Amino acid sequence: MKELFKRTTNSIIISSILACVVGFILIINPTMSIKTMGIIAAIYIILHGLTLIIIDIKATKYYIPFDGILPGILSIIIGVILILKPNILSIVFVVSVGIWIALSSINSIKMSLILKNEDAPWFLLLLLGIIDLILGIIVVFNPFEASISIAVFIGIMLIIHSIVDIIDMIVIKRDVKKISSIFERKLK
Repeated sequence: MKELFKRTTNSIIISSILACVVGFILIINPTMSIKTMGIIAAIYIILHGLTLIIIDIKATKYYIPFDGILPGILSIIIGVILILKPNILSIVFVVSVGIWIALSSINSIKMSLILKNEDAPWFLLLLLGIIDLILGIIVVFNPFEASISIAVFIGIMLIIHSIVDIIDMIVIKRDVKKISSIFERKLK
C-alpha cells in the first residue's frame, strides 16, 4: 500500500506541476485567445480526469476511500466539450474550472477527516482542502467578462490549486508509512 501511495502522490505532483505551468502561461500571456486557452485547458482536464479515474480504480483494489470517478468523469466531459467547442462562452469555462477545483478539494477534506484522530498531518490537509474548496466556489460564483481577466484569474487559481495539491502530496509522501499503516489498520 505504501508503494501505491508513493505512485499516486508522484502522479498528482506531476499533474499539479503541469497545471501550475498552464497557470503561469495564462498570467504571462493573458491576451491568448479563449480558443487556445480552452484547448490547452481541455487537454489538461482530460488527462487529469483519466488520472483520477485510474487512481480511484487502483485505490478501490486496496479499499482506500478515494472518490476520483465522479470528478474524473466530469473532468473528461468538460475537456471533451472544450475541445469540440473551444470558443464556448468564457463563463462556461470559468464555472467548469471552479467546479473541478471544488470537487478536487473534497478528496483532501475526506482524507483529513479519516486521519483526524490519528498522529498524522490531518489538520493541514483539512485546511488546504477548505482553502481549495473556497477558491473553487469563488471561481464558480464570480466569473469575469473579459477574456484577459479570465485568463489571469484562471492562471492564478490553477497555480494556487496546484500548490495546494503539491503540498498535500508532499505531506502525504513525508508520512507515507504512517498514513498507509493507518489505512491498513482502519480497513481491517
